[in-house]
Amino acid sequence: MVRSPEQLNQSQVDVLKWVADGCPDGVYTDGWQHRIVARALHNRGLVSVAGKGASWRATLTKAGRVWLDAPPTDILPGAAEADRLLEQVIEAGGELKVSAAQGPELRRLLQVIRMSLHSTKRPNGKMLEIRSVGYRYGPERTLELVDNLDELVEVRPVRVPERVAKYHPAVKHFLEIRDWQYVTKEHLSRAARILQAVADEAERRSFQVLETSEAKANQDRPTYKPVQGHIWIVTDHGDYSVTMKEIAGSGGRSIDYQERYRSKGPTWQTRRSTEFVSTGRLELVLDGRFAPYSGQHFRDAKTKTVEGRLPEVFAALDKYQLESDRREEAQRRAEAERQRARDEATARAKVEYVRKAKWDHFNALVKSQAMATRQRRFLDAAVETTAKLSEDERDAALRYLDEMRHRVDEADPLQNPRLIVPSIDEPTAEHLAPWLKWNRL
Repeated sequence: MVRSPEQLNQSQVDVLKWVADGCPDGVYTDGWQHRIVARALHNRGLVSVAGKGASWRATLTKAGRVWLDAPPTDILPGAAEADRLLEQVIEAGGELKVSAAQGPELRRLLQVIRMSLHSTKRPNGKMLEIRSVGYRYGPERTLELVDNLDELVEVRPVRVPERVAKYHPAVKHFLEIRDWQYVTKEHLSRAARILQAVADEAERRSFQVLETSEAKANQDRPTYKPVQGHIWIVTDHGDYSVTMKEIAGSGGRSIDYQERYRSKGPTWQTRRSTEFVSTGRLELVLDGRFAPYSGQHFRDAKTKTVEGRLPEVFAALDKYQLESDRREEAQRRAEAERQRARDEATARAKVEYVRKAKWDHFNALVKSQAMATRQRRFLDAAVETTAKLSEDERDAALRYLDEMRHRVDEADPLQNPRLIVPSIDEPTAEHLAPWLKWNRL
């Protein structure tokens, strides 16, 4: 798709102005990059380029003059801007906090991030990723260098047999399920050879290959519903279906319900509202846990057939494995962070528990001493009252009051200093609950 001619980066703007000035000598003396940029401007209709070598020339078009007379305020970022951003993130240790509010600021930053994919400063196998920090619509962002999975997988050739003496059981099953083949009879042999190549390569890589009826996704599936996948590849990071389809041509006539009902053709065709127009063009759809929502499609194209794209199929599976590993590592880090936060929260809760226990003990000491003071006043008054008793009764009362005075002294922290230092039990989860009940860790 051609970009809007209004969207130019700074180097393109500089070359456009140079062409408008008549391509003066001495401006671009190092290499031919300016001619490459001029060709891009030519493709956008802003300049006209003709000739080669010494006869090369470029002239400004009417559209180019209009652009220069009223240039847009938003100039696309150039390579230098992307280089600077990458250098800043690398210098920050791979993670950089930035501020970019919703709107032009954020759009500009996203453009620079896209440009950074082509920067020579970008480490191989890495790419910039942006994520919001805090409030969803706030300006705070974090830029991080993460793995560029597309560059970390190796694309290895996959052999497609010209003839198959014995099909894999899963491929044989595909040839038998006429109702859900999604390929016309004339091209069924080619589709089967492609699936055979996938099955052979999958088993060579120690993956398990299953037929549709053995796949978990097709267990207990009603017979009137289409099966998922023609063969299944079982990996450590999930099960993936591989489906072969023929791409329909346009111009198929409409088919009414009665005709579809009476048709003896395969179900995948009779369920269509229009007649299937065979093109012979095939596509392979890889679907599973880490695949895009509607699966990853590998189609016949002018430059490459499905057979030629099979290495990309297995590169995609390798990429899914890396994505699985990355997510598991992220989960481990997140769980370790949650555990660290839980430990910190528990440690804070224990400190608060001890503080409260000491404070409660202190208040208990104050109450005990106050009670002891009241009890001694009562004892003194009681001793005086015993004078009204007979000698035997008075002796008994004094012995009892003397015993109680010892008990009061034992409970008085000022008389028994050993009571001052508290003995605090090791807290249980129930003890710590008041300080953790609002914690969602």
